[in-house]
Amino acid sequence: MAEILSQQEIDALLSAINNGELQASDVNIKEEKVKVYDFKRAMRYSKEQLRSITRIHENFIRMLTSFLSAQLRTYVHIEIDLVEQVTYHEFIASLPSKTILNLFEVKPMDGKMVLEINPIVAYAMLERLLGGQGDPSARDGSLTEIETVLLQKVLRRSFDLYQNAWKNIENLNVKWEAMESNPQFIQIASSNDTVIVIALRVTIGETTDRMTICLPHQIVEPVLPKLSSQQWFSYTMKTNVPQQDKLQQNLDNVRVPVIAELGRATLPVYDLVNLQIGDVIGIETDKLQVKVGQFTRFIGNPGVQKGHYAVQVDHVINTEGEDL
Repeated sequence: MAEILSQQEIDALLSAINNGELQASDVNIKEEKVKVYDFKRAMRYSKEQLRSITRIHENFIRMLTSFLSAQLRTYVHIEIDLVEQVTYHEFIASLPSKTILNLFEVKPMDGKMVLEINPIVAYAMLERLLGGQGDPSARDGSLTEIETVLLQKVLRRSFDLYQNAWKNIENLNVKWEAMESNPQFIQIASSNDTVIVIALRVTIGETTDRMTICLPHQIVEPVLPKLSSQQWFSYTMKTNVPQQDKLQQNLDNVRVPVIAELGRATLPVYDLVNLQIGDVIGIETDKLQVKVGQFTRFIGNPGVQKGHYAVQVDHVINTEGEDL
């Protein structure tokens, strides 16, 4: 505990300094560290909460990379450049005067978020969607109506994935609302409100530039208690199913057609066109072939089970074409 001087000791110390008996440099003064705080730019989110936001968006860009690679049929790589909290005014001021801004409505928060796409990235995507090589250098102008519709379609499907990235934290409903080219026409928060900015570096073929996601405080505030490390760990443990179990679950849910073939018969065309109700067609075998998909997998006998037609399996065909 620091020593507290009495008033007499303080007076004696000041007198000694004034008389030259003691130098000020000889007095050991403990300096207090002062942290500058800007009340106009309040830091609302802790480092822990920002790390959780980063993890959510890392999941999102993994899914988005796979989706865009399949859609554009070319090399796509996306990585997070930075995640930080700034004022909304600073976010708008950092955008180029001409860009592609997409406004999304987020439920149940009743707020809006913004996705900013550099035109170079948008042109590269559209070039690939329209059958080109993905070179945006030949483009210099606004989007046509057809290009706008194509880009909207891709973004709507992309943000279905964004909902999936958040599902362990909150069930979001993200709906594309509007597209704008001038940042001044997009107002999702007041100038001094804190927003979270997630800058993404996107590579499509030979083209590399940025996309930016802006989340206002109105959207993030309701889920802040769920963004702690402890909460995130509990969500991860609940959803951390081993890969083998996931594959098994997916296979169990696959539907395949199963057909029991009664038999085959050969008829002249004359007899076929003259068939009448009640006619009997003789088949070549009394055994039923049970097909799974297009392949015969079982041999059985016809029967009835609880009032329904059924097949009793006699043999299992393990190898396609095996004679039993």
